Amino acid sequence: MRNENSIVKIEEMIETQKTLVILRIRWPEVSLIVGLYTLAELSHSLFGFTEPDLTKTLFLPSIFFLLSLAVVSMILYYGFLRTIHLEGPKEQTPMDLLKTGKHFFWRMVRFGFIYVALYFILTWIIFLIIKYFTSTNTGFIESAKSTPWLYRLCSTAATLIMIKVSLFIPALILVHDCRAFKSFKFLSKFKLLESKELVALFCLSTVMPLLWVLLKIPNNPETISQYIITIGSIVIGQVLWLIVAVTAVRFVSSLDLEYDGRITDSNSEDLLKYPTED
Repeated sequence: MRNENSIVKIEEMIETQKTLVILRIRWPEVSLIVGLYTLAELSHSLFGFTEPDLTKTLFLPSIFFLLSLAVVSMILYYGFLRTIHLEGPKEQTPMDLLKTGKHFFWRMVRFGFIYVALYFILTWIIFLIIKYFTSTNTGFIESAKSTPWLYRLCSTAATLIMIKVSLFIPALILVHDCRAFKSFKFLSKFKLLESKELVALFCLSTVMPLLWVLLKIPNNPETISQYIITIGSIVIGQVLWLIVAVTAVRFVSSLDLEYDGRITDSNSEDLLKYPTED
């Protein structure tokens, strides 16, 4: 079997390599998820959402298409991560991913509302602190256009501060099939020093959008060359984040956590064990 041949020496690899092997084996699913997310990212410029015109005939159908694309992409993504926990490198069909992922959709949406609220409050506070100690005279919302590097810097700082929430809550929901609110009680059990590789990957994926701003990669490309550069940056970011998400799911899977709140000690040397097949 191709899967068996691909994982002969998997236990000798570092954890990032183990994740990459899974993604390589399941590359059709990875390509589908990254492709849909990339299309969703580009849709705002493809359909003119940067300057929306409500009088256009295609405006509402375009909104419906974008929402449908976002929902399908998220469900596939959740299904992919859940099957990573359940099946490891075993390939799945898109229908399998949709059937598995739809169970987690509303839970992840509820978590998203909680996360976004905390994220924007924290980002706003960071912006006010920077504004107090500098000569910045723009508003927070206006800074997205006038000083995008400052806006992105505040966003990056807020994301890094909320690293545990970003990394482990979605993984807990997907691995243990628990509610968003109840999953927060497990956060104190996670030690970032026990997952240095994962933290490093997360920091890299978080800082990447700030790098795109500094490199002046356009959010709204107009020429073919700009589209190529923008698509490349989106794909790199999505692949990197997928590596982070898969590694986080495998990390949570390796811990002996129980949904009823009882938690037993785990051996840090055995974290992120790669699932083998008979």
